Amino acid sequence: MFKYLFILIAYLIGSIPFSYIIGKYVKKDDLRKHGSGNLGTTNAFRVFGAIIGVAVLILDTLKSGLLVLAVSNNWFEVDMFHPLIYGSIAVIGHIYPVWMKFKGGKGVASSFGMLIFYFWPIPVLLLPVFIVTVAISKYASLASTIVTVCAFLTGVILFIFNVQPDVIGVEYLIITGLLMLLIIFKHRTNYVRIFKGTENKVSFRKKKV
Repeated sequence: MFKYLFILIAYLIGSIPFSYIIGKYVKKDDLRKHGSGNLGTTNAFRVFGAIIGVAVLILDTLKSGLLVLAVSNNWFEVDMFHPLIYGSIAVIGHIYPVWMKFKGGKGVASSFGMLIFYFWPIPVLLLPVFIVTVAISKYASLASTIVTVCAFLTGVILFIFNVQPDVIGVEYLIITGLLMLLIIFKHRTNYVRIFKGTENKVSFRKKKV
């Protein structure tokens, strides 16, 4: 029974809007009223600066990652579903938070957290891809999409060649594949703005709000 209840718990934890909470109680401002209006890490960086941006990144990473860590290591000493199920539910909570009328972030940081605590080599190896893509294009949305697709494709390659079969199995492919599609869907308006040349470019200079 607990493994079913923990799905709800994972969603509620994922729904915690750290970018909103920190903005509201530290900066006395609502992140949704600035930048893209998104409650994700990129907008927190853009609007509130690097310190708050890093804090949001870490917290959004941990809220999915710690769930995966707990289930992977059987902290509860009960039968549970695959750890990535709980991690992905937390990601969905981050994207569609019940506390914020189901309008949250786009799931990249929380997906990264899920993977870093599940099988760290993939996200660590893809981190330079994200950094280089941002450095060249200045578009965080493009970099996020590329690394999301790469995370799935890397899993496919490892699965085909039977590398780490106890970790990279069908569950990994299904869950990362579905999250990839969801993240691409959430970035659809960003792609339109990139095409039109109106997409916000990455800048780590703090804006006045």
